Amino acid sequence: MSSELQFDYDFEKFFPQGDPDSAFFIEFRESFRSDNDFIIIGAKREAGIFDRKFLAEITALADSIENLKYVESVYCAINFTEPIISGGMPFSRPILDYSTEEKMLRDSARLITRPEYIGTFISPDLKSVGIQVLHKEYLSKSACDTLGRDVQQLVYSYDFDESHVIGRCIGQDVYIDMMQHEMLLFMGLSMLMIVIFLVIAFRSWWGVWVPLMVVLLAIVWNLGVMYLLGQKIDVMLTVLPTIIFVVGMSDVVHIISKYFEELRSGLTKMEALKIAFKEIGVATFLTSLTTGIGFLTLMTSSIEPIQNFGLYTAIGVFLAYILAFSLLPAILALRSAPAVRTTNPREVFWTRWMHNALRWVLGNKSTVLIGSVAIIAFGIWGATQVEVNNFILEDLKEDHFLKQEFDYFADNFSGARGVEVAVLFEDSSAFYELETLQEMTEIQTYLEDVYGIGSFFTPITAISGANRTLKGGADNHFRLPESQEDLDDLIGKIAKFSGQNPMDLVYSPENKWARMSGKMPDLGKQIYDEKDRMFEKYLAQNHANAPFTITLTGTGHLIDLNNEQLSSTMLKGLAIAFVIIGFIAMIMFRSWKMVLISLIPNVLPLLLIAGFMGFSGIYLKASTAIIFTIAFGIAVDDTIHFLSKFRLELGKDKHWLYALKRTYISTGKAIVVTTLILTAGFLSLVFSEFLGTFYIGLLISMTLVFAVFSDLILLPVLIILFYRKKKQ
Repeated sequence: MSSELQFDYDFEKFFPQGDPDSAFFIEFRESFRSDNDFIIIGAKREAGIFDRKFLAEITALADSIENLKYVESVYCAINFTEPIISGGMPFSRPILDYSTEEKMLRDSARLITRPEYIGTFISPDLKSVGIQVLHKEYLSKSACDTLGRDVQQLVYSYDFDESHVIGRCIGQDVYIDMMQHEMLLFMGLSMLMIVIFLVIAFRSWWGVWVPLMVVLLAIVWNLGVMYLLGQKIDVMLTVLPTIIFVVGMSDVVHIISKYFEELRSGLTKMEALKIAFKEIGVATFLTSLTTGIGFLTLMTSSIEPIQNFGLYTAIGVFLAYILAFSLLPAILALRSAPAVRTTNPREVFWTRWMHNALRWVLGNKSTVLIGSVAIIAFGIWGATQVEVNNFILEDLKEDHFLKQEFDYFADNFSGARGVEVAVLFEDSSAFYELETLQEMTEIQTYLEDVYGIGSFFTPITAISGANRTLKGGADNHFRLPESQEDLDDLIGKIAKFSGQNPMDLVYSPENKWARMSGKMPDLGKQIYDEKDRMFEKYLAQNHANAPFTITLTGTGHLIDLNNEQLSSTMLKGLAIAFVIIGFIAMIMFRSWKMVLISLIPNVLPLLLIAGFMGFSGIYLKASTAIIFTIAFGIAVDDTIHFLSKFRLELGKDKHWLYALKRTYISTGKAIVVTTLILTAGFLSLVFSEFLGTFYIGLLISMTLVFAVFSDLILLPVLIILFYRKKKQ
């Protein structure tokens, strides 16, 4: 079943769920059409676009695309004809007639003076032509794949100096291909790295294939659960098998490490097996619980892909635990014990290494505490530098071809980020009042000149174009009528010279709202937040008494709002994880001191990562905000193993210092080995072409490395501070 899982990249699933802005946008676009169902084509001629052969090829390309399945309309300045009414007689003329050199030069001189074409269909440097393709809304993946590949095949069949194509159909196909490739890549790399560490740690193929079989079966079960529940693999879930692989391996390694340790001490197979599962069982249950909780807190997010990621990863963690305590002991019991060398514990490399490390910690307690305070200060200082920001294609690296396509349209046209401005009326009759339209004209001018929106299609442009048509096509009439009487007359005639009333594209009298739609470059949330603040200030100062209200909406705007809410959502999830894990520590030790001891060593790595992000300029966004919750849920596992072993040693009526020594030497190796395995597994993600996945791999790996140092250096010092006055 898991082999039949489908891949999916639905951009709109990253809209916040249950959010009024999302609900409004969905309702708003249903009155008009989606702002995301288009393909934009750019064709460049370095010597300039006004060449008859080049223009003929553009026309042929546009005509061919218009005949493709799923295409509704194709707009291009080269194949446009504009309706003209002169002397009461309607006729149409091409915007650019290139049948002769003389006509081409005449029409091109007029064309470049029309602002509605520059930046939309013609680049300002007059070297590129843009073709806008509108296709059927909400196409399925298979239909998108067919259309996208057909369009690309047609475009690339022409020998233009440069050819560029973007759109949802293109992006979805690219993303899904990348997800399929990277899912296999990450699994392969993480398996290779982990096998190497298992060989080094256990020096036995027996210690390699048993853990691999248990964890791989957990992954298969997890994918099977996803299939049964109808869950498709999205860009977040591509890393799920890798995470389950490395996290599940941690539990298995702790058990096998203890099993090998007891065998080396001279115990029989069954004796070693009983002790391993008895001493590691509770700790492993608690670590699986805390890791699962860490992922489940992601379900507090309002974003569906993050919710699904948290849910199915938590399910995978619990499945791995179940197999570790059912299949693993069965294998260990049925097979002969592996050949291990019985040695004096003091002669084992790990024993010597951990003993020396503990001796250093005990002799440098003040240094450890001062260093920890310095790390806290560094982390807090760096955390204040972290900025919230995101881009539409934030997941793609700068050198990815799809990112470069976006950059081309940003540099040569108005960009590819859709911008939607909703104009909401209390009284629908106010829309057709000349004073209202004049006020909307002022706002449109601000949005074009100051906000920076290009390719703007609004009620003003629709009415102005109709006015020009009725006045014989003269460009000086591309404006609103001068009187209310002329406006009423124009509105009455608009539908007569067009098969479809152009006002239907920009005004919905039933809902009493108008649409102003355009495009911009993908400048990032920070810049758009500042533009939005300036726009709100402009409206308050100049249009406070307007008979309408303005609402910014659209796909890009909702993605920005999503990231704005994400920080508080992730902090809430992290706080929930802290409380639950603190509660677990309280049950284990029945001491508030031990709650602090269990949490402090795991706060330091998070502060270090926050500081690193702040000083490195890594933005807080959807893909990086979840790192803190995930990293905390995983990193705290080592602390729980350490404290659980310490509790067991104390229960043997041992002096607290002796219990600390036994814990450090016994559990220290497993903590180091599992951290190396986890880090190796997560580091495989840095080979991703998705920046979000890259940062998950890099930052979680760094957190785990910081956490093991915190557990082996700071945690013993904290235990000493709280236990040194206790009696034997």
